[in-house]
Amino acid sequence: MNKNHFNSQKVLTIAAILLTLTFFAELLGGIVFGSLSLISDAFHVIADLSSILIASLALSIAKRRKPTQQMAFGYHRLEVISALFNGIVLSIISAFIFLEAWKRFNNPHIVETKGALSIAIIGLIINIIIIRFFHFSPDRYHDVNIKSAYLHIIGDILASASVVCGIIAIQVFQQPIIDPIVAGFVALLLIIGASRVLYSSAEILLQKSPQDIENVRQRIIEIQGVQDFLDVRLWQVCSHLTVGTAHVVVNVKSLEETDIIKENIRSIIKEEFDVRDITLECETEKGAVEHSHKFEHHH
Repeated sequence: MNKNHFNSQKVLTIAAILLTLTFFAELLGGIVFGSLSLISDAFHVIADLSSILIASLALSIAKRRKPTQQMAFGYHRLEVISALFNGIVLSIISAFIFLEAWKRFNNPHIVETKGALSIAIIGLIINIIIIRFFHFSPDRYHDVNIKSAYLHIIGDILASASVVCGIIAIQVFQQPIIDPIVAGFVALLLIIGASRVLYSSAEILLQKSPQDIENVRQRIIEIQGVQDFLDVRLWQVCSHLTVGTAHVVVNVKSLEETDIIKENIRSIIKEEFDVRDITLECETEKGAVEHSHKFEHHH
């Protein structure tokens, strides 16, 4: 199989198609064969599918719709808004699965193990096939979408393996109470994933700096001609785009020297801290003393 034929978009498309088929197979199988663990795994699959689609779609829209004067960063923030909505929906689904698992724990339902096990094994095999496709992608080490999707599928394999083991245990020990226990475990994986999505989305919306500001400052003041690096504000527009502003206290003899310093700062901050764009204002030591450099906001 030729690795060069598998770019990020192709891998994500293949993963999306296979995950969609897995979702419907497990959902219908869970309903028909009475397995809540299979239904919960179906929603775990759809959670990962939605994460992949959201990242890909949002990035695609952001690339096609260019920034304007009114929307300086274009549509990159769509990814965060979509992820936030996704996290809320997944939390609600997890709560329903937990409630249903509790009901079935107290009143176990009969599970048709042969049919449920067949579907669960198919789901596990499909996830393993998807992982193989990721290994053929040349972008899997540096593409954020591929990395994220890869980790999601690893979680899917864990959940699917748990469901397979659970159904085998039901078949061997004739204990249908195992089904809601496994469903609860998969729902727990789902709520952990949803919580991470919500937390990450909240951090971006609250404009938390993705980098340690002091580390950035210490690195920049190593540049010749830079006396200090103040008012450093870094924030993420989305998971792929970090921007910022800063004041540079310089010790130079001519204005031309500040252009070189700015170029050096932008190069270092992009390569070492993954900040794609930063607005820099240069000032002398005297100007820095006169400027308080304290951010104050009054309502």
